[in-house]
Amino acid sequence: MVVVIRKRVFAIASIGGLVGALATGVAQAAPAATSSSPAGLTFTSQPGVANIVAHYVVLPTSAPQSAAATSTDETPTVRWPKGHGPSSTTSQSAGENGNNNGSSGSSAATPGTSASFIGQQGSATTCSYFGRGCNPPDMALGASPAFVLQGVNTSWEVLDTAGNVQPGWPVSAQSFFGAANVTNADGTPCDTAHQSQPFMSDPRALYDPADGRFWAAELQVEGSPAFGVALDCPFKSVYYVSVSQTSDPNGKWNVYEFEMSMGPQANGQLYGADYTQLGINSQAIYFSANMFGDQGGFYAELFEANKSQMERGLANFTADGFFNLRIPTGPGITAATGPFLADTVQPTINLDRNKGGTETFLDTLDGPDPVTGHFCGFRGGGFADSCSGLARWDMTRPIAHDSGGPAPTLTGSYVPTAPFLVSVPANQPSCNLCIDVLDLRLTGTPVIRNGVAYGAWETAINNGNNSSHPVPGIEWGQVNLSDNSSQTAYYNFSGDEAASFGTLMPDAQGNLTMLFEHMGHKVFPETRYIVKAAGDANFSGSGALLKAGESSYRPTLCGTKVIPVCRWGDYEAASFDGAGHIWFAGEYANLFQGVNTPPAFGRNWGTWIGAISAS
Repeated sequence: MVVVIRKRVFAIASIGGLVGALATGVAQAAPAATSSSPAGLTFTSQPGVANIVAHYVVLPTSAPQSAAATSTDETPTVRWPKGHGPSSTTSQSAGENGNNNGSSGSSAATPGTSASFIGQQGSATTCSYFGRGCNPPDMALGASPAFVLQGVNTSWEVLDTAGNVQPGWPVSAQSFFGAANVTNADGTPCDTAHQSQPFMSDPRALYDPADGRFWAAELQVEGSPAFGVALDCPFKSVYYVSVSQTSDPNGKWNVYEFEMSMGPQANGQLYGADYTQLGINSQAIYFSANMFGDQGGFYAELFEANKSQMERGLANFTADGFFNLRIPTGPGITAATGPFLADTVQPTINLDRNKGGTETFLDTLDGPDPVTGHFCGFRGGGFADSCSGLARWDMTRPIAHDSGGPAPTLTGSYVPTAPFLVSVPANQPSCNLCIDVLDLRLTGTPVIRNGVAYGAWETAINNGNNSSHPVPGIEWGQVNLSDNSSQTAYYNFSGDEAASFGTLMPDAQGNLTMLFEHMGHKVFPETRYIVKAAGDANFSGSGALLKAGESSYRPTLCGTKVIPVCRWGDYEAASFDGAGHIWFAGEYANLFQGVNTPPAFGRNWGTWIGAISAS
């Protein structure tokens, strides 16, 4: 999200109250494990529909652009309905055992870039809702053989593959999706403190090499106490999902607005969507959300939408899906823990062109662990409080109902992984434990290729640095979808250096590229990438530098009483262009020029885009 309102969706002992509201371097790679769900583990959900509010055509570069608001607010009220925020993890003293692969020298499998150029930078332009910009950037990326589409915060841009910004870009998210200014029911403006701009956030994008189209998505929320934005406006929670009419993203786009709240739930709560997630296969586009209630409730939801219909600008379909995904019973589920509530249930980008009958979604079992009952270190627990495992959710027959066939079904299954623990924040040269690495969710979009799903998430690592706290590291995994067998491993550095926000993209031969962030008390926040050859058990070495950091991030604020832990991320992105190149985009700290100096006003984040030749 563009501001500090990210909810750390982590189950805690008081979850029963929420549930009642709803009816480098690693240890050695874990050997492949065959999944067999522990006895008593059950997966449940409820069917739902994301109604189409509107659909229309937009030429983004012809729309009027949003001027920056005059407000200087930093963020709305912060709420963490299922956790306590990044500052609560600074006392974490345990981590999984890593072997510092990131510090083991060069990475023989990692090639140099075939393209490398600057992306969008922090400013009042890239986030016009706030007068002085916002943070973190988030990251949306889709790349074809000719163009690169990037979204950050509330700004979208099209470049050619040499990094040249195309005429008329960047544009605001409001212009890109054709969203209207916000008003009251009688048509009078609301949220005038922000020039009645819609509050839009969390962009995602992808390129579909099968059909040669770009896809983009972003959320809008208004009038929701759970988010603390535009409280004088009527409640609204929608996703905009759009598709380019041709392979040229400079042209017209078909835009669809989907209602995400599904109206008041049984207890009267209104739920707003957070943390946009977007996936695709040959039949449908898929989107999912974390839903936060105005009285503290929470659930996850996911939907499908007919890909062919949307590409043609039609709306003869319904976006069927499921909500309230949970594991209500299991060996570790008790009255004290409450059920496991799924969060950040990521759809996958399925690059297997003929596999459209089923879409796979993945999320980490991030507490309470339904097998052990552990809370992954979130309530002060140490190494013995590790969680492990992924929940795999498969939606079958996604679009059959659009032509008179049966409705989709959703089934869940258990995937074993190595253990993981919530991590402390990262260090940077100007402060310690001051840069957030988020939590245990899969942040980048998982990818399927040749029947194998790939994803990564954060974990605390004990790297033997004789410190009283662990360092942030990455756990990555691959799942063979035919039998749920899996292989997972850790990637981390030595000393106090952190690796975070890993995003994966495989090639056709099984070589695996990971984009990640890297920082420490001697390393300005930078972005790197690394390649693991198909026959290797794990990533090895520090990879290659995509863009070096130029200073500490917000050095006069991060690590102070004003902002003890600064936001970073919340996710990075990778894309396959269908013509032999893997693209990726990451975040780095650009030059800090003072809190009153435009255009960044001290929010000195930048993004950098790169590509390598696959295989």
